[in-house]
Amino acid sequence: MVPGYVPFTILLGLEAAAVLVSVLVFARRRRDASDALLLCSRCACLHKRTEALGRAADAIAVGALAFLGALPFVAAGYESGFTFPRAVLAASAVAAVVAVAAEADFLARAAAARLWPRLTWSAEPMRVFGGGARWLGVLFALYLFKPRTAGMAALFGGVGRRLVLDLGAPWIVYAAAAILVIAAIVALLARWLIPFVFLSLPTTLAVRLESPGSSA
Repeated sequence: MVPGYVPFTILLGLEAAAVLVSVLVFARRRRDASDALLLCSRCACLHKRTEALGRAADAIAVGALAFLGALPFVAAGYESGFTFPRAVLAASAVAAVVAVAAEADFLARAAAARLWPRLTWSAEPMRVFGGGARWLGVLFALYLFKPRTAGMAALFGGVGRRLVLDLGAPWIVYAAAAILVIAAIVALLARWLIPFVFLSLPTTLAVRLESPGSSA
């Protein structure tokens, strides 16, 4: 059986790693996405603050989704032992889950940009990875908390039943699902509702500045 502190420690570690990567990726960029938009100084300041909150929600969502992908491999390791090939397989599976979610989000943004070309659809890496993690996490939580189901056993079948037995108290899975839902709500509030409340426009609806070489 997996010790109770192990899943919690892994969740904290993955969340810290995701936040650190988000900070490093943003630090390498010279300007915000809102800098390329036609905004007044007040709205630009507002969007810098709300986007920081949105980026934090993106990073936390990626960390929670990575945790859910890694948890079955952790339980299997405690049951049959940890080996280097299994660790590589676990890392590959976690990366694949996060990448598939990000790819789905990127394709959705590409389709939206095709349908509504006048709107501004961000394709920043953390925005795409965070968006995919948030929406996949919401779908996961909707099924996990759905009434009249057997929770993880219904969602993951035999793997879910094994997880319930190996974890003893599977509250950490529900906590990770709740984190994903909260991250989705925070990102939605930060990028859409708060700008409207303060009489501004979400960055998606703002007008993009024309580059010097573009035609009028």
